[in-house]
Amino acid sequence: MIKEISCNQVAPLLKKFFPSYQVNSDPFEKVVAYYHDEIIAIISYSIIYERAEVNYIIVTEANRHQGFGQKLLDYALADIISYHCQSVSLEVAVDNLPAINLYQKYGFNVKTIRANYYANTNAYLMVKELEVKK
Repeated sequence: MIKEISCNQVAPLLKKFFPSYQVNSDPFEKVVAYYHDEIIAIISYSIIYERAEVNYIIVTEANRHQGFGQKLLDYALADIISYHCQSVSLEVAVDNLPAINLYQKYGFNVKTIRANYYANTNAYLMVKELEVKK
């Protein structure tokens, strides 16, 4: 089951992946979780007027490679499109090949490299242009 939740509900899980994570009150952020008795995957994205950003996708280790991240990305993109956004962007570590392959499958293209974006690891800025329907 996929449903929108608050940042507070996923804070303990986020702390495992991002030790310095602090719950914020970003008015643009949406957090969506995939439940199967417990939260097994989450996606955070922000809709900022005519554009959107995927902040992160996390799938618990035991549930990886089962399509949960893809289902959440489908959900987020449908929501982003419903807001008539023109583009969606994200950053991904240059060595995260499974994620890069997923994003490319969805039509994201590498625009530039962000040096040392993740501590000592570079990241790609990837962007997907969206067809705005009027």
